[in-house]
Amino acid sequence: MVLDRRGYHGARVDDIVKTARASHGTFYLYFSNKEDLFRALVADVTEEMRELAESLPPVGPTRSGYDELRGWLGRFYDIYHHYHPVIRAWTEANAQNGDMARLGAQVLRRFIDQLVRRVGEIDPPPVAAPEVAALAMVSMVERATFYAVVGMVPVEREALVDNLAAILHVGLFGGRRRR
Repeated sequence: MVLDRRGYHGARVDDIVKTARASHGTFYLYFSNKEDLFRALVADVTEEMRELAESLPPVGPTRSGYDELRGWLGRFYDIYHHYHPVIRAWTEANAQNGDMARLGAQVLRRFIDQLVRRVGEIDPPPVAAPEVAALAMVSMVERATFYAVVGMVPVEREALVDNLAAILHVGLFGGRRRR
């Protein structure tokens, strides 16, 4: 994908239409410019991430809680893997585009809010500051997934998801460490 190879600022409409094997006319039939295409791609990512954040089921300290969390993290990985060129370009655009940065903050907020909601269902809560813990966990999950997906750290999907699930289950949801 052009965004993956060239980044947001380096991508040109000419590169996009060549990669898509489309004409400029077809491109401009659907999009007014590169930014319009990018906004549409970010909207797709935002919607899928919103749905994922809202789909986090109750997570208890039991084995079934771990399994629910692991499945959810696997879906996060898969969405990230599918959209990583867009997410990477989006991160690049955040520095110069306040609207893109606000969208990113909204997605982050959804994940934090849902994690805090789920942690709040556990009595007693396993952490003193669920919002801070949720921010740390979301940041860890996103960065670890990024490093794995782009190949910066050689780790298989299953190993990453297993380890993230174990860390979150014990750290946020009061689960027991498993071998």
